[in-house]
Amino acid sequence: MSRPLPSPSPYATVHGSPGARVRFFGLADIYGPFLLVVFLCGYFLHAALPLRMPRTLAAALLAAVALAAWAVSDRCARRFGMFLKGAQGEEAVARELALLPAGWTVFHGVPSRSRRGGQDFDHVALGPGGLFAIETKNWAGPLRIEGGTVTIGGAPVTRSPVVQARRQADELASALRGVLPEDFPIAGIVCFASNGMDVDADVVDGTPVCNLRALGRLLRSAPAVEPLPPETRARLVAALLARR
Repeated sequence: MSRPLPSPSPYATVHGSPGARVRFFGLADIYGPFLLVVFLCGYFLHAALPLRMPRTLAAALLAAVALAAWAVSDRCARRFGMFLKGAQGEEAVARELALLPAGWTVFHGVPSRSRRGGQDFDHVALGPGGLFAIETKNWAGPLRIEGGTVTIGGAPVTRSPVVQARRQADELASALRGVLPEDFPIAGIVCFASNGMDVDADVVDGTPVCNLRALGRLLRSAPAVEPLPPETRARLVAALLARR
């Protein structure tokens, strides 16, 4: 007796692990200096024991390096907390994107080879409204859009997430040149995983900015475009997966 075929999933197809690259490269970036300080501590301790240098000098150097190790470890702990918070934000956005209906394809942590330091596109979503590069921020509020600028507690942020999202959309378009039709829409979106913005959705310089709870609604309400032919869609999926 043949088994019945499984029912197709009513939800989006998902590729990749959210926050994985943030954690890996974050750890390497944060704790690299700390390991160097630990090595120097070991070097000076080794030098002090056989008395290859004056005892007082070795002791002073060891104390200085130990103090530096403490300072670096404290800085590492704070930076690691920031990286972990960012990864948690990406995971929250990934859960929301996983609820998009069938017909959507979602990619997490797609490497951006034009950038250094292991950075990536947090999320890329392909659906009826086009291709979207989603920049995730897990910032605590209160967040506002004032005069076309994102502010935290009334102060403008030093690195605009809107500029980041637009740059990512441009980089994604460049990376997929020759795969997608030239007029296929590629847009950047800023999503605040903390839901800390005073309004659920806004537009800054043509770039959508939203809270997490509005992300799915924003994507689903994007005007539909001409669907990609199956072979073009397959090439797009293969091109994004090949970057991993």
